[in-house]
Amino acid sequence: MRKPRLRTWILALAGMLFLAAPASAHRVHAGVTEISVNPRTGEMEVIHRVFGHDLLEAVGEETEPAQIWLQTEEGLATVGDYVRERFRMGDGAGNLIELDYVGAEADGEFAWIYFSAPAPEDQAAFIVDNDLLADHFDDQVMMTNLRFNSLVRTAMQGPGRRSPVRVSFER
Repeated sequence: MRKPRLRTWILALAGMLFLAAPASAHRVHAGVTEISVNPRTGEMEVIHRVFGHDLLEAVGEETEPAQIWLQTEEGLATVGDYVRERFRMGDGAGNLIELDYVGAEADGEFAWIYFSAPAPEDQAAFIVDNDLLADHFDDQVMMTNLRFNSLVRTAMQGPGRRSPVRVSFER
């Protein structure tokens, strides 16, 4: 008799934690950037994922949901300009890599923002400066994953750690 009660209690607790997870997960402002070379196109792709409502708040657009606003020319242009000013990437020598804005879209509570560039010839090291949303949220944390030469390196930037990060793929 004890086991069914215990099992029911555990299932109920797990359900409450599952339902509470999205709300508690957003108490800290966070985003992820993925950088890799697309094997089909040979281009380097930079994909940012942030909370859509945080992005809209940072650019001063809070009248429409991200799903609608990111389908407008104004919304797409504003997001491209905003991200271009706050995300920079350089090669190992510090030369800035010019990224081309591809577009943005909303999916659920997230905004996805896409950039591309020709794949760098030298992929031994990079410098990443990811200040997305940091100008608007003091506690913003950005994790940048770089996937090159079958390796993954991560650059973390957040409160107290806003300086550009050098990542190396040298073995």
